Amino acid sequence: MSFLVLYINFFLFLAVFAIALTRNSNFNTVLVGFIYLMPLIPLGFNPAHIDRFLLVSCFNFIFGTIEIVVFVLTVKPGDTPFDKSHFKQLFGHTLPIAIALLGLSFFGRINELPVSKEELWFTVGLFTFGAIMRIVAIYQIGAVAFKFDIVFRQEQKLKTDQLYGLMRHPSYTAMMIVIISFAVITHSLVFGALGVACAWIGFQYRIYYEEKGLADQFGAEYEVFRSSKGMWLPRIIQ
Repeated sequence: MSFLVLYINFFLFLAVFAIALTRNSNFNTVLVGFIYLMPLIPLGFNPAHIDRFLLVSCFNFIFGTIEIVVFVLTVKPGDTPFDKSHFKQLFGHTLPIAIALLGLSFFGRINELPVSKEELWFTVGLFTFGAIMRIVAIYQIGAVAFKFDIVFRQEQKLKTDQLYGLMRHPSYTAMMIVIISFAVITHSLVFGALGVACAWIGFQYRIYYEEKGLADQFGAEYEVFRSSKGMWLPRIIQ
């Protein structure tokens, strides 16, 4: 039954990916689709020790589907200019996160240690919290403001309430929580920490350039917001 789920996840995601490409065949959708598709390939598993392989498959299917839907709904034709700035983001931001997701996924797949009930509940709870927070954060900021590339549209306004009233980058915090759940699946402190650190570097790179752009776009309004909110977590002492 378990390895049947692996095949179901793989082919369902293929279908989602194919449908997404018919709706919005932008570069970002293609890239994201392949990042989450590769760990779903149902090859190389040991039927006797399939716990972690199954978790990796389910997490990639669920979160990959969320990300594909997000990019289909939010990416506009002019958002991917393929200029110097785009390639800087591609290698400085996207590549480290892709390496983290793929590395943690494949290391988790090959680990044949059984998953205890406590580890299962903790990992699934962490993943679920991060995935829901990611959806809520993207919904709250809206399709106008959420983008893969750092571009600003004329109708865009600075978001400072709801989750964004607690921290400056809740969608990135949410995705880091999801990545930490991938790290837990590896059951390795060293490889898990390396994967999380790699993703954090990618997000920090993105945040550095994004906040420069936001400061240029919104001026003093953004400086006040930045000084009053934490980057990743709510600021306890204002």
